[in-house]
Amino acid sequence: MSLLLSVVISILSFGAVANNDSINNAGAINQAISACAQQGGGTVQVPAGTYVTGSVYLQSRVTLRLERGAVLRGSARLADYAPLQTDMDLSRYESGQGTVNYNSATDPQWSRALIFGVGIHHAGIEGPGHIDGADVRNPLGEEHMRGPHTILLAGCSDMRFRDFSITRSANYAILAYQIDHTRFNALTITGGWDGIHIRGARHISIDRCNLHTGDDALAGGYWADTRIDRCLINSSCNGIRMIMPSERVYITRCRFEGPGTHPHHTSGRTATETGIYLQPGGWGKAPGRMDRIYIDRCQMYNVLAPVTVTLGEDNTAGTISINRLTGRKIGHMALSVKSWGTAPTHQVIIRNSD
Repeated sequence: MSLLLSVVISILSFGAVANNDSINNAGAINQAISACAQQGGGTVQVPAGTYVTGSVYLQSRVTLRLERGAVLRGSARLADYAPLQTDMDLSRYESGQGTVNYNSATDPQWSRALIFGVGIHHAGIEGPGHIDGADVRNPLGEEHMRGPHTILLAGCSDMRFRDFSITRSANYAILAYQIDHTRFNALTITGGWDGIHIRGARHISIDRCNLHTGDDALAGGYWADTRIDRCLINSSCNGIRMIMPSERVYITRCRFEGPGTHPHHTSGRTATETGIYLQPGGWGKAPGRMDRIYIDRCQMYNVLAPVTVTLGEDNTAGTISINRLTGRKIGHMALSVKSWGTAPTHQVIIRNSD
């Protein structure tokens, strides 16, 4: 995504109004993004002020820039949030079948979101501003309470999200399906359920993010060539939870701290369970092999277990390498490796750890 594009458009030019809770600015913001895209791409500015909005749609080659003091706040009306619209087959990413946590990209309740990026490239969100998910509850949603995701991506490539903060997500702060060459840099996510949840990814970087979440801070699976580096992770569930198999994942220089500062919405708990939970098949069938998972120079503080590996019936595991791991105030065990099927984990290597 080029930052040198000359087109700069303000949402104010299309009638956006700040600091007025009775106005839904979705129309003005979407018109500004479309106008920018029609000129070949550039930057759409959100100036200082609070802008209430329903669903917003990113477009290729357009960067949405949240200036200092700018807040995009989700509408309080559930009807202002659209469901995901895509022809992509995302059925392999369904999870929680048969439980109250079942979710599917085709479910119009589960797939509602505040900001969409669908089938686009060279786009993203940046700037020191803020996105407020407004914690809009949905009695038809997961667990009969979860509302819209704050950002939902599907089939996107060459995306970048950096510097802004997200609070009060009504479900996941960021949910992504099948993304490629995407970077999440210096984001701050607090509260809500999962922080960054990616199902299907290649060449992804998550670095220097600060995550204080009520549910898993980072989650998902079917990742390849993914790097998670220098993040501060604080969760009232698990720090990183892989519920689908992945290969070539590098988790480096991250600090995991418990207990969670934001209680889990369902249970009210704050204890951090596992720092890194490798659990393919844990939320329904997710066949495949987990291999070449590298954990290096991470710190764990006040968690029940630093690393746990649990394989589902349709999963196998190759090499898991743990190097220079430091743990303090570990409440349960240093390491657990097990399988609910018949295939063993090939090898877990621990070096230079304390």
